[in-house]
Amino acid sequence: MAQQGFDLNAIMKQAQMLQRSFEENKARLKQETATAQVGGGMVSATVDGEKVVKEIKIAPELVQDGDVSAIEDLVVSAINAANAEMDKKISANMSAFAGNALGGLGNLGDLGNMNDLIGKFLGGGKA
Repeated sequence: MAQQGFDLNAIMKQAQMLQRSFEENKARLKQETATAQVGGGMVSATVDGEKVVKEIKIAPELVQDGDVSAIEDLVVSAINAANAEMDKKISANMSAFAGNALGGLGNLGDLGNMNDLIGKFLGGGKA
């Protein structure tokens, strides 16, 4: 079965749509938040999709103990854990986005199917 020829205009339109979709996805990710608790819930940190700290909560009883060094360590740990959670969200989101967006390019004429090309590039797909 012969494939259709390579249509550069169609590819450019798809690339523009992909760029718009990527920017929209990026904007949605900025609105996401991730929260982590450490020290048995004594300290929590919330970060946004750009990993900017939005909120820190410290249990009053922790402050009453007066161990500033422990509080500092817990705050750092909470922020790091929240950032790790956000990394997971970003990674999952971008993987899903890439799969949907690149798979949507479909048949590229003489170049074949984008999914096959990606698989071949990654070393595990159809050759």
